[in-house]
Amino acid sequence: MQKTRITAICAALFTYSVCAAEVPAGTALLPPEEQIFVRNIGTEPASIDPQRVEESAGNEVVNDLFEGLFTLDANGKPTLAGALSYEVDPSGTVYTFKLRPEARWSNGDPVTAADYVYGWQRAADPNTASQYAWFIALMGLNHANAVIQGKRPPSDLGITARDPHTLQVTLAAPVPFFLKTLTHYTTFPAHKATIEKFGSEWVKPGNIVSNGAYRLKEWTPNERLIAERNPHYWNNTKTVVNKVIYLEVVSDTAAYNRYRSGEVHYTPYPLDQYRKIKQTMAQELINLPILASYYYVFNTQRKPFDDSRVRRALSLAIDREVITDKILGQGQIPAYSFTPPIVDGFELTPPQSQLMSKEKRIEQAKALLAEAGYGPGKPLQVDILYNTNESHKVIALAIASMWKRNLGVSTEINNMEWKSMVSALNEGNFNISRYSWSGDYNDASTFLDIMSSSSSANSGKWVNAEYDALLAKAHDAMDPAERNHLYQQAETLIDKEAPIAPIYFAVKSRLLKPFVKGFPLHNPQDIVYSRDIYLIK
Repeated sequence: MQKTRITAICAALFTYSVCAAEVPAGTALLPPEEQIFVRNIGTEPASIDPQRVEESAGNEVVNDLFEGLFTLDANGKPTLAGALSYEVDPSGTVYTFKLRPEARWSNGDPVTAADYVYGWQRAADPNTASQYAWFIALMGLNHANAVIQGKRPPSDLGITARDPHTLQVTLAAPVPFFLKTLTHYTTFPAHKATIEKFGSEWVKPGNIVSNGAYRLKEWTPNERLIAERNPHYWNNTKTVVNKVIYLEVVSDTAAYNRYRSGEVHYTPYPLDQYRKIKQTMAQELINLPILASYYYVFNTQRKPFDDSRVRRALSLAIDREVITDKILGQGQIPAYSFTPPIVDGFELTPPQSQLMSKEKRIEQAKALLAEAGYGPGKPLQVDILYNTNESHKVIALAIASMWKRNLGVSTEINNMEWKSMVSALNEGNFNISRYSWSGDYNDASTFLDIMSSSSSANSGKWVNAEYDALLAKAHDAMDPAERNHLYQQAETLIDKEAPIAPIYFAVKSRLLKPFVKGFPLHNPQDIVYSRDIYLIK
């Protein structure tokens, strides 16, 4: 079959440099036994299985332990990793990847094309119950939806191993952002023999076999995970940090105290310390915009949140500027739409709700709530769920106060530890819940697609046929202007129907010890690979 090399447009989007710790000549490093990077991931990961991860804590660990065809460089651009090269056929639907022959699993086995086939099929297989199965369909693989729905066997998925180091992927139609998705953990290879031997226990220390720069050595639940360098990693000679400790410190105050005592190198901190930190520790403060949106999701399958008037009234009554400027104050941007304005190729048009004055928003919110049958004679009562964290609690209290003052709504606030809240969301056992979404790749689709009816990440179970049709058209649109127009229409529907209440576009605000170098300050996806880090004297 005739092949063509990557087009000039794609070539401009991707980098071919190899990612690793780039230590300037003459740098005085700490000795090997002190090359230990301690990072606070905030909570116990729900999973560190690449095909079952669904949240940031697991993401931080998995991106150190495993590696896919592509990874991200310090600027957030995809760069070849497990793949050495690739070609795409003239139709734009068949990709052929040449794999790195020196790549090895942590037990010394070669990483082969069959490992990628198994990993991707496993993600799509309904028996895996992956919360990211929808991602395989989003990528556009042939027969993906039929496999995910159990109508076809996983072997029918559009991915095959032509030989041990040649992987072929067939899409149902050209997907403009396909290559960007290949940095995501759902597309990482999986070691079949280990998974079949240990089942769900395969991710435990002593069982797990991984192909990234590190291998898991210890896991003390609700306390820490420890990973050490994988000597079989293909780029191990460029790795500097020998051990990574992932602390699970839920309390930002406790994390801040441990940072100041030198126990933690990289961590969030309590909001009430921001101004003091900015004045006294500015050189240790990282404050950068990232691809992430903070929002409240409504369970549209429960009354009264099945009524868009109630949802929109509650969303309109949130004073986002007070939250970003007075409560947070770290550079967060008030959000009236879902997709962050810094997403590649996305031109954000302000939605109707953003163009209103605050007074007009409250006026319309009252009218919508009255139209839905609520008012002084029949006050609305709601509850907010959030995962245990000081910042989430402060925001929930502020929003409850806004709803009470502006609409007479009574609010009960409840908190759960992270894994319990994830379970509640997945099972639909909530009314209103705080959530945030970080982009899995740098394209508007990574945000807007999770609101489609087929996405398991659509926790509120909102169903809108018009929205689904817009996203389907955007998925196949190769013209950037056309895709942007379709995305704008999708944002308009979210604003009108309010399945979620966007609150702010996030910034990465963390403390980082000054002797920790190699940090990716320009990666908007907020991914920190420990293999790129090094500690200096």
